[in-house]
Amino acid sequence: PSGLYQRAVYEHNLIQTIQEQLKHYDLILRRTADQRNVFYLDDRSYFEQKSHEYMEKTNIFQLCEIIYKQNTQSQQEYLTKTINSLNQDFEMIVGDRKKFKDILNRICGKIEQTDLPYLYFLPDISQRENNLFLQPIITTKKSPTSRLASYLEQSIRPIIQAFISSNIFRNGTDFIQKLNQYFEDDNGKRLRPTTKFVTIKILNFPHMVSHDIMLNAFQDFLRDYIIVPDIENLSLGKIFRLTSAFLHNNRFYYNNKIYRFVKGGPMSLPFMETLTNMYLFQCFKSLSQTTVLKNEFYGRYKDQIIFTWNEQFDQLNSILKTIRTENINLKFDMNIASNARFLNAYIENQQGTLYSRVDHNCKIQPYTLPYVIGHSKVSYSHWFRLALIRAVRYCTSVTDFNQERVYLEVTWLANGYSLKFIEKRINHFYSHFGAVSLRTCLDENVYKKLRHRLFNFIHEQRNYLKNNEELDKKNERVQLTYLYEFGPKRQFNQRLQEILSRNLKTTSTSSKTNPIKIKMMTKHQHSLNA
Repeated sequence: PSGLYQRAVYEHNLIQTIQEQLKHYDLILRRTADQRNVFYLDDRSYFEQKSHEYMEKTNIFQLCEIIYKQNTQSQQEYLTKTINSLNQDFEMIVGDRKKFKDILNRICGKIEQTDLPYLYFLPDISQRENNLFLQPIITTKKSPTSRLASYLEQSIRPIIQAFISSNIFRNGTDFIQKLNQYFEDDNGKRLRPTTKFVTIKILNFPHMVSHDIMLNAFQDFLRDYIIVPDIENLSLGKIFRLTSAFLHNNRFYYNNKIYRFVKGGPMSLPFMETLTNMYLFQCFKSLSQTTVLKNEFYGRYKDQIIFTWNEQFDQLNSILKTIRTENINLKFDMNIASNARFLNAYIENQQGTLYSRVDHNCKIQPYTLPYVIGHSKVSYSHWFRLALIRAVRYCTSVTDFNQERVYLEVTWLANGYSLKFIEKRINHFYSHFGAVSLRTCLDENVYKKLRHRLFNFIHEQRNYLKNNEELDKKNERVQLTYLYEFGPKRQFNQRLQEILSRNLKTTSTSSKTNPIKIKMMTKHQHSLNA
């Protein structure tokens, strides 16, 4: 259609003009590190200067090799050499090639399917200071260690999680649910008027310690908690050596140079997060398992720890001093008060009554949407519903919830969404969860029932995710995406699903009893959100 053609020409010319202006004035345009739909515009030379300063001053990376521009084969040769060397190490560690053929096939890299990771920087504007702070981002999807990391994650994570999961928050929803459940137990007597909230912020997370210190902690964990001699037929000694190989071989490319991690590793690999959780569990074991905290609320999310405290401050100070002495590489700050900010929630002890609401960080630009990939309208529609659900769970008062609802509506309006779009989703939210009367009357009793319903809804969400994970393991779930701009999407999805379901059927009994589940997803051709 001519209208679409004119729009395409207009957008092409607009983007071309922007690119020319950026090049002419030597500017750089980057999305921000906070995963919000915000972009940062600055002088390119200044941004690059800060990037180089970071690489020169950091003690996280070590220079391995310089790749000269005129030698275009150097990078590929280095990658090939790295993969071959790693594969030889894997075979040597695992041993019997016939016996462990399946494991070697899972962890050994294939040159044609592997890319050398590269590093780039995103601006961190949450500091709100005159200096520019940069956050390094490393791509690892096809890295030489990604297959090994995937195998170790699947093998070791369930074992580690069995010991540490009780003290780990999955997300903000998990935190606020556990907090409310803790204070509701024992007839609400756990929260005294004098109870304080203690928060700890780990400053050098996630690259806290050298690989040797991390491996020592892992060895201690295997010795103290794992009673079986092997994991998936591999001895604990071999698991340890494979973990060592993973940590010592995370390399990446930046500015014609190849570096490797000497502290921590890329957090985009889930196994690195598992190792970090294990290490912090070991570090703060003397705190979490002390008799003083036996009946207190305690938990951690990544670099943040929170717990309740009903004893003398000197006793707490003594415990933290011991942790600092035993872990000299660990840097953290502590705060103790009757209120706390944790995972975008503000919580307060109001004379023995728990008060909570959504907390908007003043350092982050308000009224912004998250950065999403794919079909932005569908993603933001889903996110709007989740934001409303979070608001109910976080806000103990219906008045605070109503203010948060208004804030969300203004956010969508400020980002170009129509009032019709917003009203449709608001009405669906209230009707779906049986609280339509809250649209016209802020009744605390109705709101309490809604909160109770949405806390129970957490179990439904987790069961849904668990079922999808089981389907993925059995290869009974397929997720497909297609380009979409306008048109009868529902009708198209139904027709496409019928065709695919008909053609995916097989004669096997298992497929008849367990039909393949197909999920249709749409995406725009453009990658940046408007």
